[in-house]
Amino acid sequence: MIAKIIKPDYPLSKFVESIYCYTGEASGMRQQIIPDGKTDLLLNFGTAIYILDDDKSKRVITESIFQGIRKRPYTFEFGKQLNIIGIRFHPLGFSSLFRFREKEITENPVNAELIAGNTIKEIEEKIAGEPVVSRKLAIVVKWLYDFFIKRDKTNLKVSDALDELNSSKGLLKIKDIADGEAGYKRIQRTFSEYIGISPKLYSRMLRFDSIHNELRKLSNVDWMDIVAKYDFHDQSHLVKEFKFFTGATPAEFLSKIDLYV
Repeated sequence: MIAKIIKPDYPLSKFVESIYCYTGEASGMRQQIIPDGKTDLLLNFGTAIYILDDDKSKRVITESIFQGIRKRPYTFEFGKQLNIIGIRFHPLGFSSLFRFREKEITENPVNAELIAGNTIKEIEEKIAGEPVVSRKLAIVVKWLYDFFIKRDKTNLKVSDALDELNSSKGLLKIKDIADGEAGYKRIQRTFSEYIGISPKLYSRMLRFDSIHNELRKLSNVDWMDIVAKYDFHDQSHLVKEFKFFTGATPAEFLSKIDLYV
Protein backbone atom coordinates (compact mmCIF):
# COMPACT_ATOMS: atom_id res chain seq x y z
CA MET A 1 0.00 0.00 0.00
CA ILE A 2 1.19 3.52 -0.81
CA ALA A 3 0.49 6.22 1.77
CA LYS A 4 1.32 9.89 1.43
CA ILE A 5 0.37 12.70 3.83
CA ILE A 6 1.00 16.40 3.34
CA LYS A 7 0.48 19.44 5.56
CA PRO A 8 -0.82 22.46 3.63
CA ASP A 9 1.02 25.76 3.82
CA TYR A 10 -0.29 28.87 5.56
CA PRO A 11 -2.95 30.29 5.28
CA LEU A 12 -4.76 27.09 4.26
CA SER A 13 -3.18 25.38 7.26
CA LYS A 14 -5.47 27.39 9.56
CA PHE A 15 -8.40 25.43 8.13
CA VAL A 16 -6.95 22.09 6.96
CA GLU A 17 -4.86 19.88 9.25
CA SER A 18 -3.69 17.44 6.56
CA ILE A 19 -4.37 15.90 3.15
CA TYR A 20 -3.67 12.20 2.71
CA CYS A 21 -3.73 9.54 0.03
CA TYR A 22 -3.93 5.75 0.47
CA THR A 23 -3.80 3.41 -2.49
CA GLY A 24 -3.02 -0.27 -3.08
CA GLU A 25 -3.89 -3.69 -1.66
CA ALA A 26 -5.84 -3.49 1.59
CA SER A 27 -8.03 -6.61 1.85
CA GLY A 28 -9.43 -6.85 5.34
CA MET A 29 -7.26 -4.07 6.78
CA ARG A 30 -8.78 -2.42 9.82
CA GLN A 31 -8.12 0.92 11.45
CA GLN A 32 -9.36 2.04 14.83
CA ILE A 33 -10.23 5.72 14.59
CA ILE A 34 -9.54 7.79 17.70
CA PRO A 35 -11.83 10.82 18.21
CA ASP A 36 -9.74 13.90 17.44
CA GLY A 37 -12.23 16.75 16.97
CA LYS A 38 -11.67 16.88 13.21
CA THR A 39 -14.07 16.57 10.25
CA ASP A 40 -12.92 14.52 7.26
CA LEU A 41 -13.78 14.49 3.57
CA LEU A 42 -13.00 11.13 1.96
CA LEU A 43 -12.83 11.22 -1.83
CA ASN A 44 -13.47 7.62 -2.76
CA PHE A 45 -12.26 6.02 -5.99
CA GLY A 46 -13.77 2.54 -5.96
CA THR A 47 -12.97 1.56 -2.37
CA ALA A 48 -15.44 -0.42 -0.28
CA ILE A 49 -15.26 1.06 3.22
CA TYR A 50 -16.98 -0.81 6.03
CA ILE A 51 -17.88 0.92 9.28
CA LEU A 52 -18.16 -1.47 12.22
CA ASP A 53 -20.83 -0.39 14.67
CA ASP A 54 -20.91 -1.21 18.37
CA ASP A 55 -23.12 -4.24 17.72
CA LYS A 56 -20.42 -5.55 15.28
CA SER A 57 -22.66 -5.00 12.25
CA LYS A 58 -21.08 -3.55 9.10
CA ARG A 59 -22.24 -0.66 6.96
CA VAL A 60 -20.60 -0.41 3.55
CA ILE A 61 -19.76 2.91 1.89
CA THR A 62 -18.67 3.18 -1.73
CA GLU A 63 -19.14 6.90 -2.41
CA SER A 64 -17.26 10.01 -1.29
CA ILE A 65 -18.32 11.12 2.18
CA PHE A 66 -17.96 13.72 4.88
CA GLN A 67 -17.29 12.12 8.26
CA GLY A 68 -18.29 14.37 11.15
CA ILE A 69 -16.75 14.76 14.58
CA ARG A 70 -17.02 11.61 16.67
CA LYS A 71 -17.03 11.49 20.45
CA ARG A 72 -16.15 7.78 20.68
CA PRO A 73 -13.79 5.42 18.83
CA TYR A 74 -14.96 3.49 15.80
CA THR A 75 -13.50 1.04 13.29
CA PHE A 76 -13.03 1.19 9.53
CA GLU A 77 -12.43 -1.96 7.48
CA PHE A 78 -11.39 -1.76 3.84
CA GLY A 79 -12.19 -3.99 0.87
CA LYS A 80 -9.63 -5.57 -1.46
CA GLN A 81 -8.43 -2.34 -3.05
CA LEU A 82 -7.84 0.93 -1.25
CA ASN A 83 -7.96 4.15 -3.26
CA ILE A 84 -8.95 7.24 -1.30
CA ILE A 85 -7.83 10.81 -0.80
CA GLY A 86 -8.79 12.40 2.50
CA ILE A 87 -8.89 15.95 3.81
CA ARG A 88 -8.86 16.51 7.57
CA PHE A 89 -10.31 19.85 8.66
CA HIS A 90 -9.55 21.72 11.85
CA PRO A 91 -12.57 22.75 13.94
CA LEU A 92 -14.15 25.77 12.18
CA GLY A 93 -12.07 24.96 9.10
CA PHE A 94 -14.82 22.86 7.57
CA SER A 95 -17.55 25.41 8.40
CA SER A 96 -15.46 28.33 7.12
CA LEU A 97 -14.77 26.70 3.75
CA PHE A 98 -18.01 24.81 3.12
CA ARG A 99 -20.44 26.99 5.12
CA PHE A 100 -21.99 24.04 6.93
CA ARG A 101 -21.52 23.87 10.67
CA GLU A 102 -19.49 20.93 11.91
CA LYS A 103 -22.26 19.84 14.25
CA GLU A 104 -24.61 19.48 11.27
CA ILE A 105 -22.45 16.58 10.06
CA THR A 106 -23.46 13.74 12.33
CA GLU A 107 -21.36 10.79 13.42
CA ASN A 108 -22.92 8.89 10.51
CA PRO A 109 -21.13 9.59 7.19
CA VAL A 110 -22.87 12.02 4.82
CA ASN A 111 -22.71 11.75 1.03
CA ALA A 112 -20.22 14.45 0.02
CA GLU A 113 -22.41 15.74 -2.82
CA LEU A 114 -25.10 16.72 -0.33
CA ILE A 115 -22.63 19.18 1.20
CA ALA A 116 -20.39 20.29 -1.66
CA GLY A 117 -22.66 19.68 -4.66
CA ASN A 118 -21.40 18.99 -8.18
CA THR A 119 -17.91 20.21 -7.32
CA ILE A 120 -17.28 16.79 -5.77
CA LYS A 121 -17.77 15.02 -9.11
CA GLU A 122 -15.62 17.62 -10.84
CA ILE A 123 -12.69 17.20 -8.45
CA GLU A 124 -13.02 13.40 -8.56
CA GLU A 125 -12.73 13.45 -12.36
CA LYS A 126 -9.64 15.68 -12.26
CA ILE A 127 -7.95 13.46 -9.68
CA ALA A 128 -8.86 10.23 -11.47
CA GLY A 129 -7.26 11.53 -14.67
CA GLU A 130 -3.92 12.21 -12.96
CA PRO A 131 -1.68 9.13 -12.41
CA VAL A 132 0.94 10.77 -10.14
CA VAL A 133 0.05 10.91 -6.43
CA SER A 134 1.85 14.20 -5.73
CA ARG A 135 -0.05 15.85 -8.58
CA LYS A 136 -3.34 14.42 -7.31
CA LEU A 137 -2.69 16.09 -3.97
CA ALA A 138 -1.74 19.34 -5.70
CA ILE A 139 -5.14 19.29 -7.45
CA VAL A 140 -6.83 18.95 -4.05
CA VAL A 141 -4.82 21.86 -2.61
CA LYS A 142 -5.81 24.13 -5.50
CA TRP A 143 -9.44 23.07 -5.11
CA LEU A 144 -9.37 23.96 -1.41
CA TYR A 145 -7.82 27.35 -2.14
CA ASP A 146 -10.82 28.14 -4.34
CA PHE A 147 -13.00 27.61 -1.25
CA PHE A 148 -10.55 29.58 0.88
CA ILE A 149 -10.94 32.66 -1.30
CA LYS A 150 -14.72 32.60 -0.67
CA ARG A 151 -14.44 31.52 2.98
CA ASP A 152 -16.74 32.59 5.79
CA LYS A 153 -14.86 35.04 8.03
CA THR A 154 -17.36 35.04 10.89
CA ASN A 155 -15.21 33.23 13.44
CA LEU A 156 -11.74 34.60 12.75
CA LYS A 157 -11.05 35.55 16.39
CA VAL A 158 -12.00 32.11 17.65
CA SER A 159 -9.99 30.50 14.85
CA ASP A 160 -6.91 32.45 15.98
CA ALA A 161 -7.45 31.23 19.55
CA LEU A 162 -7.71 27.67 18.27
CA ASP A 163 -4.32 28.05 16.59
CA GLU A 164 -2.82 28.62 20.05
CA LEU A 165 -4.68 25.64 21.48
CA ASN A 166 -3.53 23.40 18.62
CA SER A 167 0.07 24.54 19.04
CA SER A 168 -0.05 23.78 22.78
CA LYS A 169 -1.20 20.19 22.06
CA GLY A 170 -4.25 20.87 24.21
CA LEU A 171 -2.23 21.78 27.31
CA LEU A 172 -3.28 25.42 27.47
CA LYS A 173 -6.46 26.23 29.37
CA ILE A 174 -9.27 27.87 27.39
CA LYS A 175 -9.13 30.91 29.68
CA ASP A 176 -5.41 31.26 28.88
CA ILE A 177 -6.09 31.74 25.16
CA ALA A 178 -9.28 33.78 25.46
CA ASP A 179 -9.33 37.56 25.21
CA GLY A 180 -10.83 38.16 28.65
CA GLU A 181 -14.21 36.99 29.88
CA ALA A 182 -15.96 38.10 26.67
CA GLY A 183 -13.49 36.10 24.57
CA TYR A 184 -13.94 33.06 26.81
CA LYS A 185 -17.71 33.19 26.37
CA ARG A 186 -17.29 33.67 22.61
CA ILE A 187 -15.18 30.50 22.36
CA GLN A 188 -17.67 28.51 24.44
CA ARG A 189 -20.61 29.80 22.36
CA THR A 190 -18.88 29.14 19.02
CA PHE A 191 -18.03 25.57 19.97
CA SER A 192 -21.64 25.00 21.01
CA GLU A 193 -23.20 26.61 17.93
CA TYR A 194 -20.76 25.43 15.25
CA ILE A 195 -18.75 22.42 16.37
CA GLY A 196 -21.02 20.48 18.70
CA ILE A 197 -18.44 19.60 21.35
CA SER A 198 -17.04 21.63 24.23
CA PRO A 199 -13.64 23.32 23.98
CA LYS A 200 -12.58 21.27 27.01
CA LEU A 201 -13.33 17.99 25.20
CA TYR A 202 -11.47 19.25 22.12
CA SER A 203 -8.45 20.08 24.31
CA ARG A 204 -8.52 16.52 25.66
CA MET A 205 -8.66 15.18 22.09
CA LEU A 206 -5.63 17.27 21.14
CA ARG A 207 -3.70 16.05 24.16
CA PHE A 208 -4.50 12.41 23.47
CA ASP A 209 -3.56 12.78 19.81
CA SER A 210 -0.18 14.19 20.91
CA ILE A 211 0.34 11.25 23.26
CA HIS A 212 -0.55 8.83 20.44
CA ASN A 213 1.97 10.46 18.11
CA GLU A 214 4.70 10.42 20.79
CA LEU A 215 4.12 6.76 21.65
CA ARG A 216 4.61 5.83 17.99
CA LYS A 217 8.15 7.19 18.18
CA LEU A 218 9.23 5.72 21.52
CA SER A 219 11.00 2.38 21.85
CA ASN A 220 10.64 2.42 25.65
CA VAL A 221 7.73 4.14 27.40
CA ASP A 222 7.97 5.74 30.84
CA TRP A 223 4.30 6.14 31.74
CA MET A 224 5.03 8.44 34.69
CA ASP A 225 6.91 10.72 32.30
CA ILE A 226 3.80 10.82 30.10
CA VAL A 227 1.67 11.60 33.17
CA ALA A 228 3.90 14.55 34.10
CA LYS A 229 4.49 15.85 30.58
CA TYR A 230 0.81 15.92 29.66
CA ASP A 231 -0.46 17.29 32.96
CA PHE A 232 -2.41 14.30 34.29
CA HIS A 233 -3.24 14.13 37.99
CA ASP A 234 -1.82 10.62 38.30
CA GLN A 235 -1.49 7.34 36.39
CA SER A 236 -5.12 6.43 37.16
CA HIS A 237 -6.20 9.61 35.39
CA LEU A 238 -4.10 8.60 32.36
CA VAL A 239 -5.68 5.12 32.28
CA LYS A 240 -9.19 6.62 32.34
CA GLU A 241 -8.30 8.86 29.39
CA PHE A 242 -7.03 5.90 27.36
CA LYS A 243 -10.21 3.95 28.07
CA PHE A 244 -12.36 6.96 27.15
CA PHE A 245 -10.70 7.47 23.75
CA THR A 246 -9.85 3.89 22.78
CA GLY A 247 -11.65 1.47 25.10
CA ALA A 248 -8.23 0.00 25.97
CA THR A 249 -5.68 0.37 28.75
CA PRO A 250 -2.37 2.09 27.92
CA ALA A 251 -0.59 -1.28 27.73
CA GLU A 252 -3.29 -2.77 25.48
CA PHE A 253 -3.18 0.31 23.26
CA LEU A 254 0.60 0.16 22.96
CA SER A 255 0.54 -3.53 22.01
CA LYS A 256 -1.59 -2.80 18.91
CA ILE A 257 -0.73 0.84 18.27
CA ASP A 258 -0.43 0.35 14.48
CA LEU A 259 -4.19 -0.31 14.34
CA TYR A 260 -4.98 3.18 15.62
CA VAL A 261 -5.13 6.40 13.61
